[in-house]
Amino acid sequence: MRRLRKNPQPFRRDRGGFTLAELMIVATLMGLIGTMLTAVLVRQQRFHRAVASMTDARARMRDIETIMPTDMRGISTVGGDMYTMTENDLQFRAFTGASALCSYVAGQPTKIEIPPKVMVVPAGASNNFPTVLTSWINAPIVGDQVFIYNDSLLAGNADDSWTRFTITALDSSTDFGPNSCLSTNATPIIQAGDDASMRYRITLSAPPTQVPIGIVVGAPIRFAREVRYSGYQGADQNWYIGYQTCTPSGTAAAGSCGTREVLAGPVLPISTDTTTSGLFFVFYNQTGTRVYSVTDTVARISVGIRTTGESLRRSTGSSTSITAGDSLRFVIGIRNRI
Repeated sequence: MRRLRKNPQPFRRDRGGFTLAELMIVATLMGLIGTMLTAVLVRQQRFHRAVASMTDARARMRDIETIMPTDMRGISTVGGDMYTMTENDLQFRAFTGASALCSYVAGQPTKIEIPPKVMVVPAGASNNFPTVLTSWINAPIVGDQVFIYNDSLLAGNADDSWTRFTITALDSSTDFGPNSCLSTNATPIIQAGDDASMRYRITLSAPPTQVPIGIVVGAPIRFAREVRYSGYQGADQNWYIGYQTCTPSGTAAAGSCGTREVLAGPVLPISTDTTTSGLFFVFYNQTGTRVYSVTDTVARISVGIRTTGESLRRSTGSSTSITAGDSLRFVIGIRNRI
């Protein structure tokens, strides 16, 4: 018979665990791994930001290839449209729109009206497209210039000219009073369906000369704005290409310009050396000879832009210079050479 032990001792099992030293080693290793991962993630984030910045800069640079020719092709150097021209700076009168003189406002000799931008399709039109008499890239503002074609008195174009005015006020409405741009005028240039459309009334700096001198209803109108393209160094010490609108001086001198709008950048440092500058203009006459003065006849303008890869170098922490960037060069032919 088996005898039972009194007060048996409980069964003891050794419990596993980590020592303080082991825990400290693991914590140290985890900290090192976390630091390394954080550094990699931060560098990747900086890299992607830099790439996005460079992509945006290059997209802006290519936008310039569309913007500048639109503004510059209508320049007339003979007509005094250029105010300053250097390797890094061009200030000129850009034509922004066109219209036709629709009516004179009775009793207000400095006010004229122009047709609506949106017009109905002419009756019997085969292509189902409306007539366009008013169009602009940028809507006119006070201070813009207006050129109205003066057919004058003689037959032929020997005495014809563009008479210049400055816009002093603008108004628009679908319901101007009598003698406005309506299809019931003595010389209508819009249809009855356009009578309720938005029309524009412009106050000029002086009264346009009326019949019989030469400026008649239906005369072509051109809108112009003084603008400036230039390179400059920003507060961050990087170089950029800027755009400004300017207030005309009323003379052949350049007007004062407003706040710069960044068009592209950063670009390479800007200088008079056209082989390295981040922005340059080169001007040529009809024979291909380079010219330098606004009094010269300009037939074409060569424009060059060079971007920099410096932001990419900084984002990757590279100790060597990254010379890769992007460049763009295009030539603008001036329409009004004589």
